[in-house]
Amino acid sequence: MKQLFIFILFLPLLGCGNIIKNKQTSIDFNCPRVFFSSDDRIYIDNSISLDDITIKAEFNNYATNKKCQLQENLAVIPLDILIVAKPMNNLEESFITLPVYISLLDDNDEILETQYFSVSGIMNKNTETNIFMESDITDRLRIVTQQLETTQLVLGFMLDKEKKNLLN
Repeated sequence: MKQLFIFILFLPLLGCGNIIKNKQTSIDFNCPRVFFSSDDRIYIDNSISLDDITIKAEFNNYATNKKCQLQENLAVIPLDILIVAKPMNNLEESFITLPVYISLLDDNDEILETQYFSVSGIMNKNTETNIFMESDITDRLRIVTQQLETTQLVLGFMLDKEKKNLLN
């Protein structure tokens, strides 16, 4: 009976040995400063003229609600973003997808890396008029990089030349 008691007592310690050895450590660090691109802050859908635009979206705000962490040789930066989307014409689909990029910069404003994301959301609809209205689209982007010298993030929408020409 005594041997069984000792075996039961040490069994959890022997079984968890691998878990303790493989546990990854993470270190919190100050998150990089965040900026919105002045050229790519506004998004319009695939239109050929200003009259055809159905959605206009704009970066509104950001937050770092979770701590940035270093895990081995990787920096993990969680970034919550807020985009305000406005229907411009007869919008048929409530689900929208917005292409976003984040450029990682160092202290000298040199681009270290650019990552691309797709932010999705649902446009709100007025129940009385059955017309889409301005909506807040929120998402948490998780930036994982080996560029540990990142001190700044620049957010923007991915726009082609035609869209940029329409906005200017």
